[in-house]
Amino acid sequence: MTTANDMEWWGYSSPHGWVVLDRSIPCNRPGIKDDLLFFRFRDGTTFIEIREKWNPPLYRFAPNYLRELKGTDAEEAAAELEAHKAAWPAAQQEMQRERRETAERIEAERLAEEKKRKAAERAAKKQLGLTQVSP
Repeated sequence: MTTANDMEWWGYSSPHGWVVLDRSIPCNRPGIKDDLLFFRFRDGTTFIEIREKWNPPLYRFAPNYLRELKGTDAEEAAAELEAHKAAWPAAQQEMQRERRETAERIEAERLAEEKKRKAAERAAKKQLGLTQVSP
């Protein structure tokens, strides 16, 4: 059985801070060659990363990152990670809503363009039909 935790990769990136990779997003699934879509907690945004860059030292798996820290740095980072994990369900819902709205907007634009193209084809056929009937 797949749990929510199996669908998430948590890590730390020096340029981005704490990030999560949601594997329920098709481009983030293993074996896919597409770029990755990460969620960045520092500013609550998503960003795209080239899959080949998803390696240390640029991205560190959270448990490995925490093991490398010492003392209060480790405690603060662990607390920060736990706070982000607690906030993730709401952020994930927002991210999914944004992706859904973007997909719906793209589909609406595609349908509008298709409708315009068909109308132009009908107008051209009508014009050709009228031209052929006239001497």
